[in-house]
Amino acid sequence: MKKIKALALAVLMAASVLTACGTGEEGSSATPEAVLKNSTEIVLNGDTATCESQSVYITEDRISITAHGTYVLTGTLNDGQIYVDCVDAGEVTLVLKDANIHNEDGACIYIKKAQVAQVELYEGSVNTLSDGDSYTFDNPEEDEPDACLFSKEDLVIRGTGTLNVDANYMNAIVSKDGLTISDGIYNLDAINHGIKGKDYLTINGGELNVTAIGDGIKSTNYETELVGYVEINGGTLNITSDDEAIQGVSRVTINGGTTNITANNNGIKCANGIEFKNGTVVLDAVDNALDALDITVGETASVTINGTPYVG
Repeated sequence: MKKIKALALAVLMAASVLTACGTGEEGSSATPEAVLKNSTEIVLNGDTATCESQSVYITEDRISITAHGTYVLTGTLNDGQIYVDCVDAGEVTLVLKDANIHNEDGACIYIKKAQVAQVELYEGSVNTLSDGDSYTFDNPEEDEPDACLFSKEDLVIRGTGTLNVDANYMNAIVSKDGLTISDGIYNLDAINHGIKGKDYLTINGGELNVTAIGDGIKSTNYETELVGYVEINGGTLNITSDDEAIQGVSRVTINGGTTNITANNNGIKCANGIEFKNGTVVLDAVDNALDALDITVGETASVTINGTPYVG
């Protein structure tokens, strides 16, 4: 059903496993020149793909990346998966440069193992991930990955390009550890949740347009008070959800940016506290706009509630 042919597997050059994207602070985008420096190119050609690296293995339905480095994805993959299982220590950066990836029965990008994982949206590029409405797992008892973009490691997504995600099976973007998003334009449409970072979800900037039948954005780790938080430091968020728009466990903190919420359930829900320190938030919720044990609004924060006020 799926057909991806390896047209070339040449000798691995030392430069191909070096990385340039991690030279800045976490969440800050590198220059276009730095992004592409010492990178390995993977060209997607519909049902085929080419790469001149021995660290990239191309099979019938999967393009596997096995060593640290920077990998630039361009072109269209009709039905397949980018799979990262890094056997050595180091950083893996996937640069999406006008990449269109569809996987009919699984995640489009699956980061299983990497010491540091990053997805860079190349400057001015428009990238699309989409999946089918059912996934096939190697083990029938498994239920992950469950998102178009799925990582089992801490993940940073940044850059000045655009990422469109059409999630027809479950979620749009998921990290089983922490997730940081900076810069870029994100148009996410999910049959379940939009964005989920288990340990934490930090948004430093960018424009995020999230439409979800489940929750819009969330963090879900209940283990300690140090995890399970959502932090918004900047950017513009437009969230439309049939369930909670924003959900956290230990805390939800808004330090800046503009957040517009339309929710058929609660606007922002947290098992502990919600704190508005700065920025502008406009909430329109069918149920409670705010639902938490403790709610704090700072003097420089602007919070507008249309509809039911809050439970606190």
